[in-house]
Amino acid sequence: MSGMHLHQRDYSKLSAESQVYRSLPQRLMPMAEPFVETETCRTKCRWVAKVFTEFNRPRTTVRSLFYYALRRGEADYPICGGFVGEIRVTRRFDESDASRLVKWATLASELGYIPRDAILVEVPGIHVLTPDRISSGAHAELWIDRSALNPLIWPVCNRYGITLVSVSGARIDDALKDLRIRAGGEEALVLCMADLSPSGLSFVRALGDAVSDLGMMHIALTPEQVARLHIPMVRADKQASDKHYRELLRNAGLDGRMMAELDAIEVCYPGGIAGFLEGLIREHVKGVRT
Repeated sequence: MSGMHLHQRDYSKLSAESQVYRSLPQRLMPMAEPFVETETCRTKCRWVAKVFTEFNRPRTTVRSLFYYALRRGEADYPICGGFVGEIRVTRRFDESDASRLVKWATLASELGYIPRDAILVEVPGIHVLTPDRISSGAHAELWIDRSALNPLIWPVCNRYGITLVSVSGARIDDALKDLRIRAGGEEALVLCMADLSPSGLSFVRALGDAVSDLGMMHIALTPEQVARLHIPMVRADKQASDKHYRELLRNAGLDGRMMAELDAIEVCYPGGIAGFLEGLIREHVKGVRT
């Protein structure tokens, strides 16, 4: 895509763990364990491939796949036993399986059960994607605290002449100077998207304080959107939660111990996060045109 410069993760090699395992001489391998592990991997990878196919998205994040798996409600998530990967029971996928899904989705990609570029991953750093043409109105930028979602929302930003800035694991201060250079001292519109979570709220606050002279519009995720769209919520990090965050959610009738992620929009909004963003741009940005 024109104007898009993302660091791509190299999926051409298996994980370090897989490489080490495969490099062991046959005589050093335990007699039963390798076969058990291989069958278990195959069973789990087939389940991931099935869910990915049902989700019907060419590319997605692990967290979006997680929310889709939760929503399915099918009791087909395999729990493998200790002998040659036999399936002793299947049950519904639940929130506690999140970390395992990361492992199995990555392995399914590495082993070819799903396309190698199917899973979008976070790339730390500051990523600035500039549109092919400038918006007819004020200089507009969308800031997001996630880089994995860039390939999904960038086509929308590019279509409307909006610069996309993702800040993942980096300081906002490092990107603000360049924002002012791009604005050229003129009026600018800064849009902000972040998870409805303690860390997401911190990102929104920090950006809002930093561009108070320009003005910032927090377009997602808000408690009102989560309640209105019935976006699923999961347990928030207890250590990161603060009083202001809990009160914000409770005032909207939400559980202050929970959080909502942008990834869930891929599942619960008809056009996914791209359609969701397009609707927000049409609502909040004046003078936009395709």
